Amino acid sequence: MKKRLAWANVHKDWTKDDWRRMVFSDETKVNVWGSDGVKYYWKRPDDKLRFHHLDLTVKGGGGSVMMWGCITYDGPGQATG
Repeated sequence: MKKRLAWANVHKDWTKDDWRRMVFSDETKVNVWGSDGVKYYWKRPDDKLRFHHLDLTVKGGGGSVMMWGCITYDGPGQATG
């Protein structure tokens, strides 16, 4: 949060022309099937294993798609993936 505030303070006096030259962009990976993160669940030793405790998988991991997008002063750019 401190870095965001510092960035905002540096740019608070920018003009429209300054902002016209700025491009905000980001990328993300979207998994087609499931998560590639660690998952945990809690149960007591005497509890039965339930369906929602299971993590279904597919052979080869199911694949993923990388996506990239941006936004400028004039609006959003064309997302690619």
